[in-house]
Amino acid sequence: AKHKLEVRSVRSSPPSPEFVKSFKETHKLFKKYQCAIHNDAPDECDPKQFKRFLVDSPLHPLPETEAGRDQSVAQGYGSFHQQYWLDGETLVAVGVVDILPHCMSSVYLFYDPDYSFLSLGTYTALREISFIRSLQHFYPELIWYYMGYYIHSCAKMRYKGQYKPSYLLCPETYTWQPIEKCLPKLEASVYARFDESSGTDAVVPVKNTSVLYRRSAMAYRQYHRKTNSTDEEEVKEYTQIVGRGCAERILLVRSA
Repeated sequence: AKHKLEVRSVRSSPPSPEFVKSFKETHKLFKKYQCAIHNDAPDECDPKQFKRFLVDSPLHPLPETEAGRDQSVAQGYGSFHQQYWLDGETLVAVGVVDILPHCMSSVYLFYDPDYSFLSLGTYTALREISFIRSLQHFYPELIWYYMGYYIHSCAKMRYKGQYKPSYLLCPETYTWQPIEKCLPKLEASVYARFDESSGTDAVVPVKNTSVLYRRSAMAYRQYHRKTNSTDEEEVKEYTQIVGRGCAERILLVRSA
């Protein structure tokens, strides 16, 4: 027998009438997925937890009075649930996404474990990529698809590297690097710098790291002179991790 899989995109925050109407079914599916796939206890998946995890969002569409001439575009940004309905009656999967001016962020996916044989994780990711491509006809700047964190040591996350081309963010220079270049480094170490260039971020002078000491902002060299501190190695490690740009803009709290 032939079946039809329909995708409905409903705004989750603020909740649209379509979202409210399907909330019970959506929550029921979420609870079933969490208990079966992640071994959560039923009381960990109540409506309140579900809303906090996958419904509440800091993203809100612009009021019509503020959207101006780009009103139709601005109203298309925000947080959505993409619902996958089988034959218009059975909810089999929900993809939680954020749509922003330059990207779509894939936040979470939950599905009916009874339909695991459909490889819904792969299918929904491909549908989201296809959705971005369709949106580009109207919003040319929306070109990126973010799949979130990639933890190489977590087998459940390795699927993210199967989509090509893919890039990982260098934790030190904050530049995007092809995943093929990053994987050998992650095989060798749980932490690695991906960007091999010797740009301005490669060597970070600790003396210029910004710190907050006794409610005063200052460079580390000033803090060191004031306190004769012995934490230089610790601060150096911090500086190398966050990179030069962040080390100079973010205040590292010191108590001496």
